Amino acid sequence: MKKTLVVCLMLLLLNGLSGAAIRLGLSGGYAKHLESNFGGGPAAGFSLGFDLISMFAVEARGLWFASDVAGSTTKLSKGQMTVMPVELALVARFNAGIKLIPYFAIGGGYGLNSFKVDSTVVSAWSKMGMTLAESLKGGLTILVGAGFDYILKPGPKPGQGLFLNLEARYLMGKADGTWSLTDTASKEKATGTLGGLKLDSIMIGLGLKYGF
Repeated sequence: MKKTLVVCLMLLLLNGLSGAAIRLGLSGGYAKHLESNFGGGPAAGFSLGFDLISMFAVEARGLWFASDVAGSTTKLSKGQMTVMPVELALVARFNAGIKLIPYFAIGGGYGLNSFKVDSTVVSAWSKMGMTLAESLKGGLTILVGAGFDYILKPGPKPGQGLFLNLEARYLMGKADGTWSLTDTASKEKATGTLGGLKLDSIMIGLGLKYGF
């Protein structure tokens, strides 16, 4: 996280000196996990992009989405999972002198993940005199995306102005989980790990970008 922030600040400084465009973006959409017992849900994201040269840009990206987990005896129990990847991406923009600017993005980062066991599951274990706890750790992520920016209001320079954005992205990631069962009376505890949970997902998002 600290390295990503330093890189972004350096790029911002260089960008300001060169006069190239800086773009801020906000988006919303729908994301769906590819794992069968993980669901989908609404998603929201942001981006901060810097033009390197006329065709290439670098973007710092953040995404948030929550989804229901159906539950499994070998993976996470029934509950709700939240995925928050923070990433750095290289973007190739194909500006052909028209209002529609297609682009392709590839990058990576780190997912800040969390999980909450459904209250009905916790209650069922509690009735048996046991306390169940599960958690989901963070993990590395890789993204591949494609989309386009449509110029709603052009600015004085290329890359500046107001844009309507549509993007589809594929996010690859893995994370480890932990579980524990504690006997309420004796306080004896059993613990274990849930290794290599696949968090691959797809997302469709619509948003706005402003370049200056």
